[in-house]
Parts: sequence; structure tokens; C-alpha cells
Amino acid sequence: MNVSHIKAIIFDLEGTLLDREKSREKFIEEQYERFHDYFVRVQASDFHKKFIELDDDEDHDKPDVYKEIIKQFNIDRLNWKDLFRDFEMHFYRYVFPFHDTHYTLKKLQQAGYKIGVIANGKSKIKQYRIYALGIEDYVNYLSTSETVGFRKPHPSIYEDILEKLEVTPQEVMYVGDDALNDVAPAHAMEMISVWYRHESHEPELAPLESEMDYEITSLEQLLDILNIPKEGLSNGTI
Repeated sequence: MNVSHIKAIIFDLEGTLLDREKSREKFIEEQYERFHDYFVRVQASDFHKKFIELDDDEDHDKPDVYKEIIKQFNIDRLNWKDLFRDFEMHFYRYVFPFHDTHYTLKKLQQAGYKIGVIANGKSKIKQYRIYALGIEDYVNYLSTSETVGFRKPHPSIYEDILEKLEVTPQEVMYVGDDALNDVAPAHAMEMISVWYRHESHEPELAPLESEMDYEITSLEQLLDILNIPKEGLSNGTI
């Protein structure tokens, strides 16, 4: 496939630039410890299981997650707002990039590509994560569902970032780990669609072959696709 016409690379955030599983696991563990005195009837494993069950960053806002946790565990000495404030205050400390996130973004920037990020959820939280990852200098524009008023996979959120980056869909390569919210809409809008496959992905969650232009298992593989020379990458360091 010819990629010489590509001017911008647009990324999903969680699960694509941010190692969501590692970040979330550490946060859940330590949030439970911070509120342990209020969770006297709740085991750490049960809190973890319920959080994972309720939390899907593409479908739920954190206030809804915490309201349901308070309700299901019958916690009467704690308000969901306490847990949500704790999330807003501390989550940025548990944000981990993939080992090649910085390297790949730096190489893309050096090669002259515009870089965008699309994320469902609260703008402030997503911006915190961008800064916590240390990638703010690489990102030309962040488009969130809160700002646009529509969530992925609605076309409006993609149209917003295309306008801000001043590119057409045909000039974009879109990279994401979700078949429904990333790969399918990118393909439908005539972007080059790249599926970032993780080991934890279930086979039934894979995109349709007809909707996927490329499949990668690490971000640095984008450099091969775009014919960008690689050097200095060793366990994520430059």
C-alpha cells in the first residue's frame, strides 16, 4: 500500500499510547489501600474485580463507575465524589506509556508528520494523561468527546481533528486498539486504518479483515510501514 501521501498520524489514547492495563492495575491497588478503612467489608480482590467490570473508558465516565461501586458494596460512610476526587487527584501518577511510545512519536515528529489524539471522556482527564505520559510536545491536537459533543465512533469527533490538523481523511493514518471505535470508523472515513493488537485481545474482538489495512503489535512497527529509519531503540530507550 502506498503511504507517501500520508501527512498525519492520529492515535487513540488508552491502550494505544498509554499502557492502560498496567496503569489501571496499579491505580486500583493503591486506591483501595487509600480507602481501606471505609472498605472494611470489601476485599481488595472484589474491589478490583468490580472496578474492571464497570470501567470501560470508551463507554463509562468515572463518576458512574464510582456511583455503582458505592451502591453495590453498600458503602455508607463514603460518597462516590470522594472516590472520584481521589481519581482526579492521583490517576496521573499511574499513567504508563508503552516502552516505545516516546521513541515512535519522536521519530514521527522528526519525519514531519502531524500527530493527533482522539479520546472519549473528560477533556481535563485526557489532557492530564497526555502530560503524565510526557508526550505533550509531540501532540499537535487532542480531540475529546466532551469538547466535540460526540463519542467515538461518531464521525463528528474524527471530523473535528481532521479540521484542526488541516488534513483530509485520505492523508491520515489512524492507529487504535479497538475494532469498533478505532479501526471500523477510520476505514469508513477512508483513512488508512491500523489495528494495534495486544496479547490480551480476544479473537472475537479483532476487526474485520476488510476494515483493517495494517496490524501491529508494537508502535515502532509504524516506522516500518512509513519507511522511517529506526535507530537507538533498546528496551524503550533512545
